[in-house]
Formats: sequence, structure tokens, C-alpha cells
Amino acid sequence: MNFEEYSQIVKGFEHQNGLSLTSHFDDVCKAQDALIAQIVAKGATIAGWKIVNKDGVIILSPIFDFQVFSCMGEKISHQAIRGTELEVCFQIAVPDTVDSVENLVASLDPLAAVELIRGEIHPSNHSACDFYFNYGVFVSSKAVGASLTFEGGSNDYTFSADIDALVAEKKDIVTQGILQCVQRGYGNKDYFFITGTLNGLVAVADSLGENCVTHQGDKLICFDVI
Repeated sequence: MNFEEYSQIVKGFEHQNGLSLTSHFDDVCKAQDALIAQIVAKGATIAGWKIVNKDGVIILSPIFDFQVFSCMGEKISHQAIRGTELEVCFQIAVPDTVDSVENLVASLDPLAAVELIRGEIHPSNHSACDFYFNYGVFVSSKAVGASLTFEGGSNDYTFSADIDALVAEKKDIVTQGILQCVQRGYGNKDYFFITGTLNGLVAVADSLGENCVTHQGDKLICFDVI
């Protein structure tokens, strides 16, 4: 599957209007699971999840294999995205029961990730179908700690974050997301989990050119927005 095929499935997805995360959470999950099943049936594989706390509710959003890009050398059209976001990420072999989740998460090292944000596909932008605007993601293979720096585009955008100060909070969120993942039948697989935005949306105008995530002098993620 590619992004164009995915977009057509999402555009044609029918769901019940008026569902809210707080009042109809189970129905939202059922609708989202139905959409995921359609996409997987067309050949896609879930590579990871984005976990977001929205309106006090933890909700998962799938990231499929065709949305995961190489960490070095990719060229992304500025017309395809609205901008970029730096994220903290964890990679884990998700168990099929909830018993060992907290211990597994406690031992995880954080990774760096960058999310490419697209415009909406589904006209309602409903949380069950077109929720988090993923065009694509980059996930580092090297663990990070201390200071992580994102330098974006030819306008010299720079952002730094102290990862160590964020790990406990991020692990709490990823634990909740993994528990939900298991409860919804997505356990017993290896996934990455993106746990929320560090720097907010960097507009595509400020992302034109080379974008790099660096850690202790090493370039972990580099891509060009053209």
C-alpha cells in the first residue's frame, strides 16, 4: 500500500457522526478498529502508534509501514505536508497480556522521532478515522538522553529539549497506550510508540531545506523538504 491508496480508503470511510471521546469512547475505538482492518486488508502493516491525551482520554492512532521513512537521505515535497514535529519514541515488543507491561516499559530507552504532518483527508477529521494527520515518520535507531536538538530548514529553526527530564512522563503515557493496545487486540507484536509533540508544529515554510535531529554530535535523522 502507498499513501494515495490509504487516502482513498480514509476518504470513503463511513462512520457515525457525533461520537465523542469522552461519551462514546468504545464506539470511537470500534470505528477506528474497523478502519484499521480495512487498511490492513489492503496489505498495510501497523508499524507503530501515536499516543495522545485528548480531552483527558488516551487514544491510539496507527502508523503504517508505508508511512515510516529512512532516517537518512529522504526528500519530502513541501506540497505533501503542513510541517514537522519532534517527538519522543519508544520501541517495544508488546506482550499479549497486560501483566508485564509496566516492567517492560520501565526498562525502555527513549528514541528520537520526527513526524511529518499532513492536511486532513476525511472531511470530518473524526477521531475514528483521520485523527492525527500522519503523512510519515522518522524513528531513530539510537537511544537518546540529555539534550536532543532539532535543526530545521534553511530559515535556521533550532529547538533543543532535555530528554531526561521528560522520560518519566512519557513512559507513563506509553504505558497507558500499550495497555489499551493489548486490550484492543493489537498485542504480541513489535511496535514503536510516539508519545507526543516536543516542539509543536514547525510550519512547512520553516522546514524547507535540510532538517536534522542531533544527539551528542551525532546526526540521528536527516531529511530534505523540497
